[in-house]
Amino acid sequence: MKRGRLEAHLKAKHSTHINSDLSYVKTLKEKFEKRTTLQSLFTARSLTNNRLSEASYQISLLIAKTGKNHTIGENLIKPSISAFLKTVLEKDDKDVKALPLSNNTVSRRIDEMSEDIEKQLVEKLKTRNFSVQMDESTLRDSEAVLITNVRYIDESHFAEEMFCKGLESTTSKDIYNKLKNYLYFSFLYH
Repeated sequence: MKRGRLEAHLKAKHSTHINSDLSYVKTLKEKFEKRTTLQSLFTARSLTNNRLSEASYQISLLIAKTGKNHTIGENLIKPSISAFLKTVLEKDDKDVKALPLSNNTVSRRIDEMSEDIEKQLVEKLKTRNFSVQMDESTLRDSEAVLITNVRYIDESHFAEEMFCKGLESTTSKDIYNKLKNYLYFSFLYH
């Protein structure tokens, strides 16, 4: 812009600041650059949501490892974290209230993690030789499951993974078909 137009604008619109020095203008510029924008608000909230989601996955994993009821997240863990923040750290617990740990959320997260682990294992097994050991077992309420142990060499060390699938019956034919179908649909068997 032309100097003459800037001076005319300064006199017409900002006459109280005509005698201000350069430091005043620099301060205005810094305030303008540091102002909260709509984009920065969304970015900050998105970051918080990502952290809450990651924490939810980590807590869901701990719940799965302990074998506790999935409602423990909402009934015990959230109130415990909230009490700790308020009492010990003297901090607000608004983020804890937003932490997704309902029964359905924990179940869904555990299922997602288990599917991801299974996909990773199948991808490893596609490129390696492996051995399979199986056994059928019965859980409470006469629910039959096929417990499978897979052994393979992962890079330079021996690896072993165990997983189970539900069975309609414990006949040898049903077990064989379950294994054959799993290997076929996972592209591990041709």
